[in-house]
Amino acid sequence: MILELLLSLALLLYLILLLRTLAGIHHTRDQIHQTASPFVSVVIAARNEEEHLPRCLQSVVQQTYSNDSYEIIVVNDNSTDGTETICLDFAGRHSNVTYVSAQEDKALPGKTNALDQGIQKARGEIILVTDADCTVPPTWVEFTAKRYGPDVGLVGGMTVQKASTWFEGMQSLDWAYLLGLAAAAVAQRNPLSTIGNNLSFRKSAYQEIGGYRKIPFSVTEDFMLFQSIVKTKKWEYLYPVDGRVLVVSQPCATLRELVRQKHRWGRGGLDMKLSGMLIMVVGFATHALLLTTLVMGSFFVAASCLLAKIAADYFFLEAILRRLERTDLLKYIYLFEAYFILYVLLLPFIVFFGGRVIWKGRAY
Repeated sequence: MILELLLSLALLLYLILLLRTLAGIHHTRDQIHQTASPFVSVVIAARNEEEHLPRCLQSVVQQTYSNDSYEIIVVNDNSTDGTETICLDFAGRHSNVTYVSAQEDKALPGKTNALDQGIQKARGEIILVTDADCTVPPTWVEFTAKRYGPDVGLVGGMTVQKASTWFEGMQSLDWAYLLGLAAAAVAQRNPLSTIGNNLSFRKSAYQEIGGYRKIPFSVTEDFMLFQSIVKTKKWEYLYPVDGRVLVVSQPCATLRELVRQKHRWGRGGLDMKLSGMLIMVVGFATHALLLTTLVMGSFFVAASCLLAKIAADYFFLEAILRRLERTDLLKYIYLFEAYFILYVLLLPFIVFFGGRVIWKGRAY
């Protein structure tokens, strides 16, 4: 009886948090300035991305924004494959593409070094960042730039993953869920996090905080940059849920790669503010009590609570994906739920006992 009561209380908290988050999705703080046309610098750091980089660059050069109003800076992050050749080829064929070869810097390790070198070369008032394994819609630059009223310093963006198999589909729903939480939190002036493959900020805001060289190092550099700019309290920040600025990323190809991604995200999330930690604690408790009650308590109560949780998750995801015009991903909902429960329970053990973070051939 006590187990069932604890589960009911945990589920009630979970549903309240999700309902509050759903309200944030329906009332996102967003604004479009039709006359805004700042010069934009798209910065892409690429490390051994010969397979994906051509599609990425092709999508970025085919924008509705005037070619005279944006540039693309692609930074080769010490690749050992054909990445450099691809970069040089695009730079030779497109006048607004610039190639930068990142120089090693022990004071600034990994991807942050490549990004910083690209940003330093940028001429744009607005820096727009994506990853080399992503593709962007033709309206990405235009409708990101239009968010920049005079008081806006940072704009996040939604990302889903290419999904043609169940393994890819459950990852894509996971991203939609987590980034939906982040967008809703921004709408409620509780900025938690963002994703670095669809992130933009004023170059002046970046310089004011000293850039990556001055902020604390993190294996999730996007999270730390986001928090550093927000903490200045000088700039407004937005997180639109808008299909016109939706980025599509490549999913993890193997279970090992997926575990490493979660390890990296989890380690970076240790710097999360208290409100974010509480959301994670409620999620962990709800999932743990669901499984425990299924095994040791009332199957009927556990099954009823599980169905209520799945229904709530479905309506939350549907609200996000409808805005992104990607409701086709909802067909993976049941696989996502099984995966979601499992990784939420395993994540603390992965984070604290997983050893060093391994990402893109580097250890941190």
